[in-house]
Amino acid sequence: MNIRRQLFIALTIAIAGGLAALAIINLPPQTEQQEDIVKPPVVRVITVKPERLRMDVRSQGRVMAQTEIDLVTGVSGNIIKISPAFVGGGFFKKGDLLVAIDPAEYDLRVAQAQARVMEAQYQLTREEAEAEQAHDEWQHLGQGDPSPLSLRIPQLKEKKAKLAAEQEELKNARLLRQRTDIRAPFDGRVRNKEVGIGQYLNSGVVLGRIYNSDLAEVRMPLSTHELAFIDFPDISNRTQTAPGTAVKLTANYQGQPQTWLGHIVRSEGVIDQETGMVMAVAQIPDPFGLGAKKPGTPDSKSSAAILPIGLYVEANIEGRWFDNLTVLPASALLRNNQAAVLDQDNRLRFRTVEVVRKEREQVIIKAGLNADERVLVSGLHHPIEGIEVIPTEFVP
Repeated sequence: MNIRRQLFIALTIAIAGGLAALAIINLPPQTEQQEDIVKPPVVRVITVKPERLRMDVRSQGRVMAQTEIDLVTGVSGNIIKISPAFVGGGFFKKGDLLVAIDPAEYDLRVAQAQARVMEAQYQLTREEAEAEQAHDEWQHLGQGDPSPLSLRIPQLKEKKAKLAAEQEELKNARLLRQRTDIRAPFDGRVRNKEVGIGQYLNSGVVLGRIYNSDLAEVRMPLSTHELAFIDFPDISNRTQTAPGTAVKLTANYQGQPQTWLGHIVRSEGVIDQETGMVMAVAQIPDPFGLGAKKPGTPDSKSSAAILPIGLYVEANIEGRWFDNLTVLPASALLRNNQAAVLDQDNRLRFRTVEVVRKEREQVIIKAGLNADERVLVSGLHHPIEGIEVIPTEFVP
């Protein structure tokens, strides 16, 4: 009895399970289909606002003297005097005596040359008298045409030539005597001194190196593209009073930032084959502030710091003014000089633009954008033409 009951229960469960399985297969449970809604990405845009800008150009270089030369002796002898200013860093004025060489030998040469000139002058005077006498005698006694020799014409020419040669020798002796006093050819400063008092020098020995102190120069490399932003002085129509393009030089000197003002005076006009750059030359007047020192104005020097030779400086060159330029963040420029502009439906439209200058943080556009248009700045790593976006204003 128990066995039959168990078999009946088991059979009932099996039949119920089969019917349930069949129902599930034929009538699966209904689930609600939820449609996925993709929202447009949020991006940052900037509104185009054309403006008038001055396109300054940045460069750099080292300060150098306009003129720097080796001071060389033109005669030999012992040094008998050295100016206190002729030391490294010493200042001097044009015409100052820097080094004096013993002139005794050259004084003797001048005296000997003067004696020879006087002797030649005496011989010429004597010869002129003899030539005049020979001419008178021929007029009284001679017949026919006299020969040049009978009138002592060759002898007279010889004495004149001898006098001219001796006079040139005297000029040379005086020139050598003058060279024993070695004077400054310009206002300047001493870079280094190579000689000492009492030293014997041969002609052509370098005494030291000097440079002028009234003007300093800076050679600044510029790319050929940057030349379009600068007004270079034109030699063909430049007047002497017209200044060149203004340049502001900056450097950290004496423990703090310093600024000096100068002007571009020329371009070297040659493109370097290795770098492709052109050198522009700026001049800075009175780099040591010597002209500012006037009687009664003890604080005049404090208006500008000294600009030492050899200092590395950053240069900001005043550029030309351009109209209708648009400044955008650098991220607004896509590949192939394109920008993504939003249309009225907030969809991206690619636009080719004309770039004037690219910098690390910004780009300057000359053409290709219209005023009040919205340009994509950020929010999409790979912008797609025609994609819809939600714009938000970019705040720098």
